[in-house]
Amino acid sequence: MRRPTTRRTLLATLGAASTFSIAGCSGVIPTGPDDDSGAADPSSTGTPNGSETDTSDGSGSSGPGGSSIDDFEGNVGDRWGEPENGKYTTDTENAFEGDQSLVLQAEEGDAPNVTITRLFYSDSEENSGLDLSSHDLSLAVRFEQPSNGYISIECLAPAEGDKLTCRRFIPQELKGWTRFDLGYTGKEGNPEPQSVVEIRISVTTDGEPIKVGIDDLRKIPKADKGKVMFQFDDSVASAYNTVFPMFKERDWQAGVAIIPDEIGSQDSLTTPNMREMADAGWDMMSHTSTDRLPTRSEQEQKRAIKRSKEQIKSQGFKSGARHFVAPNGRVDTTTLDLIQENHETNFMFGAGPSNAKQPTNMFTIPRVMGSSPDAVVELLDLAEEFNQLVVIQYHGVGDGKETTTAAFEQVVNHVDKKDMDVVSPSQFLDSVGN
Repeated sequence: MRRPTTRRTLLATLGAASTFSIAGCSGVIPTGPDDDSGAADPSSTGTPNGSETDTSDGSGSSGPGGSSIDDFEGNVGDRWGEPENGKYTTDTENAFEGDQSLVLQAEEGDAPNVTITRLFYSDSEENSGLDLSSHDLSLAVRFEQPSNGYISIECLAPAEGDKLTCRRFIPQELKGWTRFDLGYTGKEGNPEPQSVVEIRISVTTDGEPIKVGIDDLRKIPKADKGKVMFQFDDSVASAYNTVFPMFKERDWQAGVAIIPDEIGSQDSLTTPNMREMADAGWDMMSHTSTDRLPTRSEQEQKRAIKRSKEQIKSQGFKSGARHFVAPNGRVDTTTLDLIQENHETNFMFGAGPSNAKQPTNMFTIPRVMGSSPDAVVELLDLAEEFNQLVVIQYHGVGDGKETTTAAFEQVVNHVDKKDMDVVSPSQFLDSVGN
């Protein structure tokens, strides 16, 4: 495993999503486009033959970039078939970009999912289908109902038996448009990403009513190589005692989500621990002492987020303070605006990989729970094959901890065998666009 050389130019599930627990400090929640910078070209229109409009600005900054697969403008029924369950409608009052979006709906008691399908065929026999060989998928989503659920995209490439699946969990308190990049969480047969002939977009719940807006489906350039990032939440001492020596032997760096008020307390990192790790290239990330941020007023949230960042910076960890991890993944739209004002990245539970080159939204980078090593190994295999990013999140590591040393070593030893770069949050941020 080679540590990448980076430079400044400006980050599962599984087929069985239930393997990962959503409880606890599982990541952070996303935010929408920055002052409309995440918007697609409003003039682009999805077409029945699957052609796309390139709106990349060619810069190294985060943004939608890539090509529009479907902007859900015009007569959507000409491109998307009737849903298998529930229904869809167009919404001209609430679009992520352009004049309308698509709303997937199902009533209570209906099947617990809504799926829509679009076929992609070209007139040329030499180039039939949608080519995703050099691209990942990105989609704008607005969840109204349910409170918990996930959105998935299946790519038939080129048949039912040769299929790639992306699955992404949506945080329960996020109401409003958010752009998500999607990595592959499942694979059947021997799919050929250059020959995707059908895309299925689904929303799945536990039986609750469904009302979910979708817009601006894009394909975005993928990296030339997959990446792995390790993160350790809550200032846990095992990040230093157990993990740091292991990673030092490999010249790997990682991130620790620091609760400033816990520094030096029992089973927590000390300031000398943190400085030694930072000197070796680790990031000390901001992780507020205030729990359940959305239950607080805007002023309380603002104080908590700024205070945590300033405490981290005041101890000399300016690079790590660029990154944020919210307690328990509890974030609403107000919190997200405040995070963007103070930080450059935000990590959240998503249960899958993501784009490893230039995410369309640096505030919706997903993480997977490391406490299920077999599932993590499967995601690492997919991310290596399709050049995507896996961010693995842990709490305590060691005997009697959330993750045993043996389970952690299973993942570390697997990464050792992968042709992927291990990156810290700052190494990833500083390499975005390359």
